[in-house]
Amino acid sequence: MIFAVTLFADSATRPKTDVEKSFFNGVIQACQSAVAGIKTTWEEETRSGDKNDDRITEDSEKYPLVHYFNVSWADNKRIQEAKMKADKELEAIAPKMQQSVAGTDTKAFEELAAKLGKAAEAGDMAEVERLQKEAEVMAKQMEEGYKPLNQEIDSIVEKNQPHDAELKVRIAINKFYESFTKEPQTGKLNNGTFFYRVEDSRNNSGTWIEGTTFVFLGNEWKAGIDNEISIMQHPEHTDKPSASVRSIIVEVQADGKRALDALNSMDLNALKSLIK
Repeated sequence: MIFAVTLFADSATRPKTDVEKSFFNGVIQACQSAVAGIKTTWEEETRSGDKNDDRITEDSEKYPLVHYFNVSWADNKRIQEAKMKADKELEAIAPKMQQSVAGTDTKAFEELAAKLGKAAEAGDMAEVERLQKEAEVMAKQMEEGYKPLNQEIDSIVEKNQPHDAELKVRIAINKFYESFTKEPQTGKLNNGTFFYRVEDSRNNSGTWIEGTTFVFLGNEWKAGIDNEISIMQHPEHTDKPSASVRSIIVEVQADGKRALDALNSMDLNALKSLIK
């Protein structure tokens, strides 16, 4: 079985040609050079797309070769301090949380679940449906009972979330389409390159997600609308060799000013030189 799985896995890839190896080496070097000038005292968290593997997916020569390079930094000191502060405030309401749990009648819900299981085993689908509706009502009542406490917990977590504490840079080689979650604001970098800023910063499960600033490198990017969503699109030029760069998208997810500072300090010419 292991032998068969190995064969199947290998059948989906092949060794890279010398041309493909050279292509990815050049792309990776350009991406590394592009981000080298970003100045930050924050710790580097992740870096990917900086290795040139020996193998590639079969039939890759039929399409434009794609590569993704990612690097991120974070102000871990401030993030940790914020977490400790939130934990301390949550500890202060721990007795209230315990009291809320203790005051909830979960026994009735457990008994209802047991009845539902027996009805299902007996094939009494009418009873299953009736009990399911009863369980939904009971679950909603329990949810409403927990709602004030959950809101207080969410408020403590959100209040202590540090903003402007992460910087993420993503470079996509031969990506030809991008959609925006909101209508982007446009501007120019110091070198005259247009950027597009989507300010959709938000709380996501206890983590603050910053907005994103985009730069589109290539000669034929066009703005458009797709199903009422603003997009940017570039032709793929399938007539060109697969090992050639036609377009590049640079994304910087960070506070607006920090994202702009990062882009202005990047060597975008190293990326532009890839486009043929």
